[in-house]
Amino acid sequence: MSAAQPSTTRLGTPGPVADAPRVLDPRSSGDSPRLVEWVAELLLVGWQRQEAEGRYRGADDFRALHIDPRDGLASYRATRLPPAPWPAQVTADAEPVLASLAPGLGLTRAESFVGALAASVELEPRLRPLVAALSDDPALRLPTVGLACELGDSVGLPASAIRTCVADGRLGFLGLVSRTPVAGRPSRLDDALVADEWLVVAASGAEPVSPLRLVEPLGSAAVVARVGWETPWTLSGADRISHAERFAARLGRPVGLPNDAAEPVGVLVRAALVAGSGLLLQLAEPPDPSLVADAERAASLGCPIALSLAPGVSWIAPPSWHHERVRPPTTLERRARWTSRLAQAGVSVDAGDVAQIAGEFALGLDAVDDAVIRASDRLMGAEADVTAGAITAVSSLSALRDAARRTSWRDLSSCARPGPTGSGWDDLVVAPGVRRQLRDIVAAIVQRGRVLDDWGFGDRPGSRGYHVLFAGPSGTGKTMAAGVIAAETGQELWVVDLARVVDKYLGETEKAIDKVLRAAAASGAMLLFDEADALFGRRGEVKEARDRWANVEVAFLLQRIEEHDGVTVLTTNVSHHLDEAFARRMSQRVEFAVPDAALRRELWRRSMPAAAPLADPADLGVVADRFELAGGAIRTAALNAAYEAAAEGDRIGLPHLVQATVRELTKAGRAPTRADLAELALLAGGAP
Repeated sequence: MSAAQPSTTRLGTPGPVADAPRVLDPRSSGDSPRLVEWVAELLLVGWQRQEAEGRYRGADDFRALHIDPRDGLASYRATRLPPAPWPAQVTADAEPVLASLAPGLGLTRAESFVGALAASVELEPRLRPLVAALSDDPALRLPTVGLACELGDSVGLPASAIRTCVADGRLGFLGLVSRTPVAGRPSRLDDALVADEWLVVAASGAEPVSPLRLVEPLGSAAVVARVGWETPWTLSGADRISHAERFAARLGRPVGLPNDAAEPVGVLVRAALVAGSGLLLQLAEPPDPSLVADAERAASLGCPIALSLAPGVSWIAPPSWHHERVRPPTTLERRARWTSRLAQAGVSVDAGDVAQIAGEFALGLDAVDDAVIRASDRLMGAEADVTAGAITAVSSLSALRDAARRTSWRDLSSCARPGPTGSGWDDLVVAPGVRRQLRDIVAAIVQRGRVLDDWGFGDRPGSRGYHVLFAGPSGTGKTMAAGVIAAETGQELWVVDLARVVDKYLGETEKAIDKVLRAAAASGAMLLFDEADALFGRRGEVKEARDRWANVEVAFLLQRIEEHDGVTVLTTNVSHHLDEAFARRMSQRVEFAVPDAALRRELWRRSMPAAAPLADPADLGVVADRFELAGGAIRTAALNAAYEAAAEGDRIGLPHLVQATVRELTKAGRAPTRADLAELALLAGGAP
């Protein structure tokens, strides 16, 4: 028996092997994709070629469990004799098959061959036993690097080309084929080649789902001259959509934005190459070295890529990279964006309303797009007149304003909560001097635009913001005063949630504060830092490492508050705990004192609803004159007195008021003695 003419085959076909085995036409119209048919025929030929060379001759049940000495001799002969020829038809049919595999990715012939081999086994599982037989391992039913090297000779690919394309990692970087080590086989030639689901779908002739949303170059950015994209870009300032449109204009092609930030960069690059677009990755923090390397790899593969730095992110790119700072959209650009997006949604609103909203809310282009969706849903659902295919809705200004606010609240809601609403000047019981200061603050906030922009004060160095400090004991009306100011100036009041801002990890608190301040500036919201001394505490002497970081945190907050262009209100019960540097940064400081007897009588009167059954209204004057309580404590005492009277089935009388008041004083650490109570001691009853 000669090596060129074995007597048996293990494919169940007795007799000699045909000199020219039948090769399936890759252009056939059968049920299997032509790629699978071609790989199946290639595997068959590879099997017959191994037999022709005298390798793996046995057909017993113990094949692949031991190595027969004759196999070793056959392997030696195969290396010394000329290899068995491949059928010419296999080589000829390879070109259209390999060219059809993911043509937009620019794969080399070796990469296309490896991808075709790996994908075919997934498309046609019945090929796996044949693959296992070729590898002489019944447990390994996936093609290996070694098998790819052996079969690659059929299309003129040397083993070195196969090893290079697999080791280079382009297939792995693009998420096409992964190289998986096999247990017990240390040689890298025995690594299994596993096709990704995307490649399997593409090889079947279907169109895989893209993880990108394409953005076309629009607006004024479209007139920017095109430049090269051989190296990555960084874009800062403005917003992500502005960056995408700017980058698209630079490239003269669409730019893809990831739908899922968790996708690997290589997968996104693959989608961009297939779509013929650029790729924009938004970063909320400076990129790590691996992302920088991935961006440079993407550019080397011909994919234009840019890193969009979110506001507040500072990073210096490598010197070979391009960088551009995109200015935020102007009021006119925001107005044009609102108008075009509303027209696309089929909603017609008054041009004056659009102009007013564009001036009130400094939204980015991405936020404007989101706000239009919200406004359209509301306007479509409202009473409307359908005229010539457009919808003219009533109260469009309120709908637009509400949509803009809700859109700008996306970042605010993660670190703050809506503040108290519904209070007016009549609800605020404070000293006349405090009331005058509060009215001055309202006037200043209302006139900010005129003074800063029209009169030119905003062009001077320093912040355009307005920051107020309310200091005084608890319950004296500081929070209510902030709500009144917000209502009078037409702003939304948001209370910074310390539980979601303060973080034990270094730098996280500063990031959260920066995020909420930027969101407030974009939405025009007024921020309330309640119990501000918890954040803006006094810097102290550095005795250990945590003292240094605490001082750094306060220094950052000082700097960040000074840069904030919006309105902030800080409240504290212990103003002496605040850092001295905050005094210079405050536009106004208002001292809220404990109300005097006249104000307390008014507070007691307002704390009792008209429907409350009072035994004698004069009793309120008695407790107001005798006991010094702040407004918050008075409201609590009035409510507790009502509960006690209701439990006894009686009207709210002086005993109930005295007992509730004594308890409030005791809670505050100012429990009155019997001498202090005098004739009211008997009415205090069991109160402490």
